Amino acid sequence: MIQSDRPLQPLAQEELTQLETFLTSDQTPEDCMSSLEMIDGYMTAIVLGPETVDEKQWIPYLLNPEKQQHDIFNSPEQAEEITGLLMRHISAIALQFESEPEEFLPIYEMFSYSEDDERELAIEEWALGFILGMELAHEAWQPLFADEESAMLAGPLFILGRITEDYEAMSQDERDEMTNMLDESVIRIFEFWKQQS
Repeated sequence: MIQSDRPLQPLAQEELTQLETFLTSDQTPEDCMSSLEMIDGYMTAIVLGPETVDEKQWIPYLLNPEKQQHDIFNSPEQAEEITGLLMRHISAIALQFESEPEEFLPIYEMFSYSEDDERELAIEEWALGFILGMELAHEAWQPLFADEESAMLAGPLFILGRITEDYEAMSQDERDEMTNMLDESVIRIFEFWKQQS
């Protein structure tokens, strides 16, 4: 869950490019979440989660998780600009789940990739980002894992994020099937937490 009282518009393609250019620049530390897919997964977990996570917590963890750099922005203006882009993106995800959760699509579904390997990496990074988002409120997420049925909802995330060794043992058809399950799993996680509230 997030807190925001600002009316925010979804990011245009050039703004997504601007954000990714900053995330992959020399200004950010090596452990910064540097892909749009990873931050989209990360923000989705924050939006769906059972506990409200303040932007003063999730933005620094995204940009500078190990606090390797004192300040990663060149100026207060750049800080405001990048923070504004991040807030608008997470708010767009929140609005999607408030209005049409069944129409949710991860950001990698909106991009085209020239190689299958690129798409696989994009999905892996999205799933890893989601898992990192869960870790921000680790204890609050535990009811999801309290019984086998609800815990299985997170299975595609851990397999596609290659947290487990299952991915390497799967055939391509099995991997494709797991990828196809991911959207539905995320929507069902959203419904799980909605029923708990």
